[in-house]
Amino acid sequence: MLYEKLAPAMQQTVDEFATRLADVPWAQRSDTLAAAALPFAEQFEGPQATLAGKGFLTAVLERLGDHVVTDPTQAVLLSLSLNPLHRQLADTWLAAHPEVAALIASALATEVDGPEKPDA
Repeated sequence: MLYEKLAPAMQQTVDEFATRLADVPWAQRSDTLAAAALPFAEQFEGPQATLAGKGFLTAVLERLGDHVVTDPTQAVLLSLSLNPLHRQLADTWLAAHPEVAALIASALATEVDGPEKPDA
């Protein structure tokens, strides 16, 4: 587990976030995790920035320990994790819910490509 490789001070930070997020819905967890991961990512550039943000997300998800996927937002967060078990859980859930997977893929494509422009 990534969490176990963290320095004690970082483990404490991750534990605090996991405790705060334990009883909130996945959409709120997602917003909080995104806001919290940003400062970690900003400490680096390029691929290291992404890795730092995903590392924080992964460690918090490991501490939350939710191994039963019940929510589309949860599946998305797990799919972003560096932990292969998390990604497998997300893939399995999304395969069982292809309509949600299609919506997520469409939203991600729009985010990457930008909104569709009307024909001129």
